[in-house]
Amino acid sequence: MASKKWVTVGIVLLIGALVLSACGGTAGSAAQTTPQGLVRTVTVVGQGKASGTPDVAHINIGVETSAASAQDAVNANKVNMNALLAKIKALGIADKDIQTSNFSIYTERSQTYPTDTKAGTPDSVLYRVSNQVNLTVRDVAKLGDILDQAVSVGANSIYGVYFSVEDTTALEAQAREKAVADAKSRAETLAKLNGVTVGQVVTISEVIGSSTPVYYSAAKADGLGGVPVEAGQFEVTMSVQVTYEIK
Repeated sequence: MASKKWVTVGIVLLIGALVLSACGGTAGSAAQTTPQGLVRTVTVVGQGKASGTPDVAHINIGVETSAASAQDAVNANKVNMNALLAKIKALGIADKDIQTSNFSIYTERSQTYPTDTKAGTPDSVLYRVSNQVNLTVRDVAKLGDILDQAVSVGANSIYGVYFSVEDTTALEAQAREKAVADAKSRAETLAKLNGVTVGQVVTISEVIGSSTPVYYSAAKADGLGGVPVEAGQFEVTMSVQVTYEIK
């Protein structure tokens, strides 16, 4: 019986040792394992700019007239506006590049104030009519002459002149390339400051809506003896967000 007991105890002790050994091995292994799939990264935003000479001009131009009656003001405006549109088309502006932007009628009331009282009395009512069109001028060199000729036939409301590049694809590509290079430079600088190095690109995305035109004076474009205008330069800015692996 004693021999049987010792055999049983020996078996139990052996099983216990095996369990402890298994537990100890598992714990040691877990302590040395790093999380799988974890990649250290750095994320930066790079910017790039590219500029080109404008090849399109945009302008808001029109006629304002006034009269004692609304009908008279409208009739006068109609005559001058028809003359303006005829002149604009004769200068080579296509119908597709002429778009009405505003037509309005409003009143102006003037009052007289007697010296012996602060109370004003209605004096007269004046009706004002405004008709505006947006023009797209595809030959920037003609803009000065167009402005000059427009004023000569009655245009008395001109504002909102700005220049652009009709097809910005090439400028955007240049700006995007510079933005990517800028992002890499920023990432490498950050990595160096933190004692690591930049690895492969993990993700990259273009910042939507980052293509922004900027205008600055650079070159004069006089329109064949007309009003002098400054075409300047058209600048496009692109931004990209890039995440790099760091090692």
